[in-house]
Amino acid sequence: MTNSDALILLRASIAASKPPQLTSNPAEPAENATDSFVEASHLYFPYPTPQSLPLTTTTRFTSTTPDTVQVDLRSIYFAWVKKDVTVPEYIASAQELDQQLPDGQKIRNLVFVERLELMTWLEGATEDSEYIKPAEDAPGTQGAAGKAAEIAGGAGVPPQPGTGQTVTQQVGGRPVRVIDVRLQTIYSGERSMLDHNSILRGIKPTVSTTICSAPPYLF
Repeated sequence: MTNSDALILLRASIAASKPPQLTSNPAEPAENATDSFVEASHLYFPYPTPQSLPLTTTTRFTSTTPDTVQVDLRSIYFAWVKKDVTVPEYIASAQELDQQLPDGQKIRNLVFVERLELMTWLEGATEDSEYIKPAEDAPGTQGAAGKAAEIAGGAGVPPQPGTGQTVTQQVGGRPVRVIDVRLQTIYSGERSMLDHNSILRGIKPTVSTTICSAPPYLF
């Protein structure tokens, strides 16, 4: 089945070292490949399944500055192509390109944090991004937060009579609490949290100091 999610296609192409190409003709993308964002109308993905998407395709990446907008594929790919340039160069290139593009096809200028988040996700350094809307009907893309939520809900654990309870058994005449297997699975899916100060400054080592008191000398 062909996956038409622009972000997933771009990330997969980068991971496979088979980058997409700008093209002016989706019917014959390879023969009409171009480096010009002005001439191109589509982005051709040779991997994993050859297909072309219009540069006007709306992606799941959300830009929130200066307003909230679902960023188009043209702006996403432009940001990727300019990933190694400085912020002033990126802005200048976007402004120069906008002068040549018609209305409705302008480049969405991503702020530094958005651009960094996008590059990190496309390169596979992270699985989740606050700027990327979760893909619908795309198994395995919910990320760690979604998986933890599923485990917390008891996903993957077959229901058993009396599950979800803590029982007490007598072992050697002494009461021993036994946690149900379902609860154990849920607890294992929880993520440990640190307080705000520990996250910012780390855990400081504790130095034990012993103060010795000696009897006063008599003169």
